[in-house]
Amino acid sequence: MPIDQSLTTLIPTLHKKHLDTINFALKNAGFECYLVGGSVRDLVMKKIPKEYDLTTNAEPKDVKKLFRTVIDTGIEHGTVTVVLDKVNYEVTTYRIDKDYVDGRRPGHVEFGTTLHEDLKRRDFTMNALAYDLTSGVLIDDHNGLADIKSKTIRTIGNPIQRFTEDGLRPIRALRFASTLNFKIDEETKKAIHQTKHITKKISLERFQDEILKSFLGEKPSVMIALLVEENLFQVFLPSMQLDLIPNEIFLEELNKVSKDLVGLQLSFAFYSILPNVSLKELETYLRSLKFSGQNIKDTLLFSELIQKWNQYPDLNSLTTYDIKKYFLAPVKRHFQSRYELNEIFFQKLTPIFGNEIMKLLSIWNENPPLLLSDLSINGNHLSENFPDLPKLKFGEVLSFLLELVLQSPKENEFHKLITHSAEFINNLTK
Repeated sequence: MPIDQSLTTLIPTLHKKHLDTINFALKNAGFECYLVGGSVRDLVMKKIPKEYDLTTNAEPKDVKKLFRTVIDTGIEHGTVTVVLDKVNYEVTTYRIDKDYVDGRRPGHVEFGTTLHEDLKRRDFTMNALAYDLTSGVLIDDHNGLADIKSKTIRTIGNPIQRFTEDGLRPIRALRFASTLNFKIDEETKKAIHQTKHITKKISLERFQDEILKSFLGEKPSVMIALLVEENLFQVFLPSMQLDLIPNEIFLEELNKVSKDLVGLQLSFAFYSILPNVSLKELETYLRSLKFSGQNIKDTLLFSELIQKWNQYPDLNSLTTYDIKKYFLAPVKRHFQSRYELNEIFFQKLTPIFGNEIMKLLSIWNENPPLLLSDLSINGNHLSENFPDLPKLKFGEVLSFLLELVLQSPKENEFHKLITHSAEFINNLTK
């Protein structure tokens, strides 16, 4: 077993202090304790882990006696969360999973086993590493180090059996291929196709969550391409056509999208595989996959912008009016309450508009009137100046004025708009 004391040098000071506290408390009470799973994989890859999980032969009741704040996060499966300085650390008892019956979770678990038995139940070799924080010993029962070195995703044991146990594992394999830039072992990949009937049993929320996790990596396009290649979208969206062919150009744009604009990521993901999908159908897909209401609204807005932008055969034919009405106005209406619409924000829209983003930004910086709320008059002004005008007509008048100032911003002055309103109302009554 290799000894590598250098792994802990990558752990930030606060986390290292917390891990040492948990490790010491468990071992001082006569128990074993190891850092395990993805955090060890990340450390081996010289990455700073986002979270740290530990495993021990102490049962949850024992762990709860040793720490002040412990949350029962999955106590039936031996998992509790130790909270230190408001930071969470999952601590799981060594266990054997038995009697998988629904393709999602074990029918029951057995505690009182060994670390080596516990590592056998894990999904992939790269995630079955355990690290002793005291001695620096790295436990690698399943050649995970070799697979990390060769950038290979491989199940522990028979891949069909592992995927039959938990239908989420195939989706996790695709996500890891995307976020880690690994390839999937051939036998493991075959098993993904052969166990779709099990994958179908997982909840839509879990599938959706894996997509969102893939968006945090450098190449979310890989996740989308693999889902398409394996026809896995159709497992959850049976009305979607099979054997789609992704557009590589738009998949590459997906990789460039800012991580804080999930709606834009989803827009490019779906546009790359379904460029002609209607917004109504896209909304149905997104709702079926249980995306949040805000993500759905953002995705539909961005998708409409992408579709409209790509309908222009010649961008030179785009007028300033077109840019204001069809692109800047929707962006302002949709995002002004949540974002500061400045150059930083607009630069994040470059995947949609390409080099033309500077033209959009230039027009935006002129602060043109784009929405009804930007007009120098409102419904109250119409009521005061045109008392005989039915209120049902206010919207018609204001819409006319907005069209006017979109084409000629200098007309957006109170007295000019009152004059234009009078002329429009006069024509209405003829």
